[in-house]
Amino acid sequence: MGECADDRTLSQYLDGDLTPAAAERIPAHVAACDRCRERLDKMRALDGAIRAEPDPPADPPDVASRVTDDLRRRGAFFTARVAAGRRRLFGDSLASARMLAALAVAAGIVMLATAGLDHVTRRNWARRTAPVLADAERVLVRLVYVEGHRDGPRLAWAREEVKKLALPERLLDVRSRAEPAWAKDLAPLEATFTLLAGDSPLPPLLVAQLSGGELLGRATRLRETLALGG
Repeated sequence: MGECADDRTLSQYLDGDLTPAAAERIPAHVAACDRCRERLDKMRALDGAIRAEPDPPADPPDVASRVTDDLRRRGAFFTARVAAGRRRLFGDSLASARMLAALAVAAGIVMLATAGLDHVTRRNWARRTAPVLADAERVLVRLVYVEGHRDGPRLAWAREEVKKLALPERLLDVRSRAEPAWAKDLAPLEATFTLLAGDSPLPPLLVAQLSGGELLGRATRLRETLALGG
């Protein structure tokens, strides 16, 4: 019948890592050895359970979801293989070099996927924010040198334009998704357009900031920084 294969050899057989000659001996031995057949069946069942997780949808909603799903699937697979490998190959006291290598690969996947997800998230946020800042500039440039009640028609136009473009809601949306530094810079613009969208008289300080171009300058700087990838 031949000598029983150890757990390492059976695991290598399942993974296709044995030489052809060594691999040919395993089926014949297992067919005649109840103990080895039971061990091999348990290993197959474990690997089958790990690999049985369904594939992601054929048409995932976006790149960020695809990266997240891939990370979750791969991370779960490697975690299970490491835990199972420690028990079935060498017991609980010693991890195999092969399983440690798998763990290192999993850690690398986590780092790369996280970096990729961060990049995709920032790029998508920048794509959504740029047109909002451009619309804000278009309104603010018309309010330079505005003099409150003396420029009623200009202010009326600006207020209607702000409502039509839904600038308070759009600025709130991009600010809520922004990193802390960007959220802080966007807050004054959101507050300004919220007041412009209302029907109450504008505070004198806000009129002065509009007239002096301070808020226009802020919006322009943010848009230019965004265009440069900052």
